[in-house]
Amino acid sequence: IPNVVNLTEAKRIAEFVCSVYEKVLEIYQEQSPNPSLMAAIRLGETINFFTDFSSPWTMVALELPAIEKLATSLEPVLRQLRQQHISAKDRRAIGFVTTQFHFSTQLVLNRLTLPEQILLSPYFKFVEEQVSIPWQRICNAAALHDFNSPTLALVEQLLPVSQDIAQTVYQRTEELHSGHFSRRGGLDDPGIKASTIRDLEMFQGYLWLCALEGNMTSIEQELLPLCLLVFPSVDVSWKLAEKMLQLLVDELNARIESDQMYLLLPYTKGLLELFSDLEQKAL
Repeated sequence: IPNVVNLTEAKRIAEFVCSVYEKVLEIYQEQSPNPSLMAAIRLGETINFFTDFSSPWTMVALELPAIEKLATSLEPVLRQLRQQHISAKDRRAIGFVTTQFHFSTQLVLNRLTLPEQILLSPYFKFVEEQVSIPWQRICNAAALHDFNSPTLALVEQLLPVSQDIAQTVYQRTEELHSGHFSRRGGLDDPGIKASTIRDLEMFQGYLWLCALEGNMTSIEQELLPLCLLVFPSVDVSWKLAEKMLQLLVDELNARIESDQMYLLLPYTKGLLELFSDLEQKAL
């Protein structure tokens, strides 16, 4: 592990991640459960907010009024976490902890009863997105663009459908590589599906950050090193990752007009170039 990240830095950042959990639970305890969600529990409905995106109960639960309060309350904690990121000598440490945050969330949920899982899952999903996707930096970069910026318009067009894009890409991958198996299981495994869709959303977030910033620095210096470190530890196939990213680029291209292509091409091309020959880059 010391060869992956500096343990002192990772431990310091992990302490802030722990404070995120504590804040989430604090806000959760202050809330009254959504009546519709309680009805789902009484009916014995099973909800997995990390996989069942289209479930009507998922949509109801994700409309919890506490989400706005959660975002506001977590901002100071996440700001401290970002400061640790900035001060870390190895910027990959935050990425390593981000991955651990995802698996820790799954472990916590697995220890809860079904009603507890249903009530807590939307909070954890919201926070996981805040931790793994650079939303604040995307917003800051967007704020520097004029309101009539074509790049900003492109991001505003595709960012809201990033989850749908991720699901479509995963479904296509599953169709093309149905026989793929790793130590964790096949592509139809719910855990693999959830984590991969999360990663596809993360890739889109970083892609839009690069487009708004006008360079590939964030992907080259943060996302690529993170993937080179983490993918082997979770048994991700390099070849499958490359093919999936090509499918992601194809899906993005299919959702824009021909006169928008020039805005996206430098960044999708850069993404594919950076993530080509991953097996060699990982050596």
